[in-house]
Amino acid sequence: MALSDFVLKARVNVALVRDPHVGSLDVGVHAHDGVVTLTGDVDAESECRAAERAARQVDGVKKVVNQLTCGVGKRADTAELVTQRFLEKLDDEWNALPDQNALTQADYLRWALWLTYKFRIPDNLIGESTGAAEADAVEKALSQIAGYVGVPKALLALDMLEIADEVRASPELNAPDIENAPLVSTPEVDGDPARAA
Repeated sequence: MALSDFVLKARVNVALVRDPHVGSLDVGVHAHDGVVTLTGDVDAESECRAAERAARQVDGVKKVVNQLTCGVGKRADTAELVTQRFLEKLDDEWNALPDQNALTQADYLRWALWLTYKFRIPDNLIGESTGAAEADAVEKALSQIAGYVGVPKALLALDMLEIADEVRASPELNAPDIENAPLVSTPEVDGDPARAA
């Protein structure tokens, strides 16, 4: 996957997470040359339309191919199933990184920690302790992310708490923007890139 495709895919994922009408864990996103393909099974036709609308509004999207099925599965979710889909989403996005450079990983890390902080088990799961299930899901997610980036889980938790403070200070704060600049090993010397050390 080219870096531009990865950035577009990340932007669409962020748009889906931001839209309260879309269960973003149920929607798979693939991007290639400005064409975004949505896959998965969501609960209702309105969610299918909301996902497509959110994707179309992202800068750089030329066309949306909506392959979502709407309500076909109508599965009865459990806290365990919701957590599993959440962890799979984190894994899929990590595996889709175009390369393993530091900036790409940093963008993934900001996005994944924001998503982990915002993760909630739906209240409509009867008979489940949502608080305990959410705490377990966060613990699993932090372990998974820590394994990807090779840092202690406690440091990631600290970063996530900083994100929580930012969100509390600015409730309108949305998912972090994903921007990958090319890596530059050294600065230009007197404006001459050829003289970079």
